[in-house]
Amino acid sequence: MRFPNPSLSEYALNTAVVVLTLAVLQYTGLLSDEPAGLDPAFLAVVAVLFPVFSYLIALVGANVWSTAE
Repeated sequence: MRFPNPSLSEYALNTAVVVLTLAVLQYTGLLSDEPAGLDPAFLAVVAVLFPVFSYLIALVGANVWSTAE
């Protein structure tokens, strides 16, 4: 099994971009029909789960592509 060698700063930057984008969409009310506002619990969950799932996708990709060679 091969493990990807991720750059922690890259994961942090990507996570910040995703969370800030979702925060702007929530604040403007474009994500739902409810009044504009922020849901800090949702943003915290996204901030935790996004890097976890990104790493899992990279892990699967590293192992699928390594066995194809």
